[in-house]
Amino acid sequence: MNMYLASLARRTRSLWGYLSLALVAAFLLAACGGGGTTTTSTPTATSPTPTPTTVPSPTPTPTVAMVKIIEQNGRYSFQPATLNIKVGTQVIWTNTSDAPHTVTSDTAAVFGSPANITQNQTFKFTFTTAGTFPYHCNVHPYMKATITVTS
Repeated sequence: MNMYLASLARRTRSLWGYLSLALVAAFLLAACGGGGTTTTSTPTATSPTPTPTTVPSPTPTPTVAMVKIIEQNGRYSFQPATLNIKVGTQVIWTNTSDAPHTVTSDTAAVFGSPANITQNQTFKFTFTTAGTFPYHCNVHPYMKATITVTS
């Protein structure tokens, strides 16, 4: 037991020695850091310079319309089958059915998906001119729909 107490006493003395050394170092650092002089400048009165503000012109937010390709009662269709939109609207077709489909304008080269749209794929097209645009699916010719674009 005496050995244990002697070891404990040595550790306690060492700990107090380290703490004392740290305290002295902290006092020395504090004493060295505060001896400078500080000068302050007196502010002069100036008239504020107006900062020009620019008001951003409103950016038209693009309009998006969604069309789903669905299967209902064993038949595929575009939903909605008729869509009325404004010029500049982007239409996004999403195939939610398990079969491949196309989006093909009835008027050649107006718009159309470049390939079959498979399940969960999309096709996007932005209408830039007014008019009535009927379209269909090449895989299922009975699938027909119309988009009317107004200015």
